[in-house]
Amino acid sequence: MPYLAFTPESAMNYERIRRLFAERFPTGGFSSCDFRPHFDGYWHNCFVEIMPEASVEATRALAYARLADMVEFLRPLQPLFGAHDRVQFAVGFPVSVKPTGRRMLHGGIPAARLGDIQAPDFAAVGGAIGENDSWFVGLWPNAGD
Repeated sequence: MPYLAFTPESAMNYERIRRLFAERFPTGGFSSCDFRPHFDGYWHNCFVEIMPEASVEATRALAYARLADMVEFLRPLQPLFGAHDRVQFAVGFPVSVKPTGRRMLHGGIPAARLGDIQAPDFAAVGGAIGENDSWFVGLWPNAGD
């Protein structure tokens, strides 16, 4: 099987991206997992936590802005990713704000397409982004009624 040809020593070191991401997004994180043999590459998770704004609309706008910030941050780092890697993005609230149902936005793209994406249009580059349909419940009076 082709994935057996890879060794831990030959795998890309994603520690640099993790450190840079943590500096840029102190309320977020970046992690990587080797997903062979499911696909020939790594699955990278990046997320940012935000605080609710004055309204559902303002919070949604902030979430999409942070999503775009993550994409723009990773765009110049695209050459550091493997050819078949995938990047998953998420924006949500800290546990202190919402213990469950914290994630607002979630989606992913092939890392090779980071240079082509115009967030939030993930579908145009072979990915997808979705909005949790109940992220606002319990944060504002009458939200979700």
